[in-house]
Parts: sequence; structure tokens; C-alpha cells
Amino acid sequence: MSDQGQDQYKETAKLTYDTLLEMRRLSYAAQADYGKWLISSIFLMHGSAIAGLAFRASATGVPPYLAAILWFVIGMILALGAGFCAWLNFSAAASQYSLWAKPAMLFDQSSWPTETTKAGEIEATKWLSMACGVLSVLALLGGAFHVLWAWK
Repeated sequence: MSDQGQDQYKETAKLTYDTLLEMRRLSYAAQADYGKWLISSIFLMHGSAIAGLAFRASATGVPPYLAAILWFVIGMILALGAGFCAWLNFSAAASQYSLWAKPAMLFDQSSWPTETTKAGEIEATKWLSMACGVLSVLALLGGAFHVLWAWK
């Protein structure tokens, strides 16, 4: 390889290396922020529904809509699952970026990142997180319809 080609490689490798480190940093930040936002939002909705139903209950007997609380409890569990899977997803992505960001790539072309060891884990946890989030929202709707049906 000519000196010009080697210099071009080093420049490209340095930019790629810096980008991989930045992507790793952003993955860690997104992991925390996304998990907090998702859990907080869905917990607020489910928790408010449970509190509202419990507040509405009277001391004279079991209200007909009490079974609807189960929908909201399941929704909270699914929200936790969504947040946990999102955390696993961003952890796997950050780990993949760490595997890719090898200082040796700056001067050795054979060290260029090519392996995708975390691709399956990243894809699986992405879909699990989305599924748990959607199911949690559906549980919120199911609980709302259950309450409406019980009050008729």
C-alpha cells in the first residue's frame, strides 16, 4: 500500500474509531434515558388507574370493577419487562460498539471491525421491548374497557 493509501486508511480508521466510541457513549445514555421514560410513563398510567379504582371502592362491599385492577397490574409488569428489555438492548449495543472500537484498527487493517456477535441479542431484545410495551398499553385499554363494562 502506498503512503497516500496508508494515510487515507489511518484517517478513515480514526474517524470510524471515534464514531464507534461516540455511539457506545450514546448507547449508554439512551439506555438510561429510554428505560426511565418508558417505565415512568407506563407506571404512571397503570398506577393512576389502580389508585383511582381503589379510591372509588367503598367500605360496603367489593366493587364490580375490582377484577379490572388485574389488567393494570399485568400492565405494570409488562412495562417493567419493556424497560428491562430496552436496557438489555442498549447494553448489548454498547457492548458491540466496545468490541468494534479497537485501537489496533487505527494502524492495522486486519483489525477493522467486522464481527457482529451481539446482532442476535440486539434484535431479540429490541422486539421483546416493543412487544412488552405494546402489550402494556393494550392491558391499559383492556382494563379501561373492563371498568366500563363492569359499570354498565
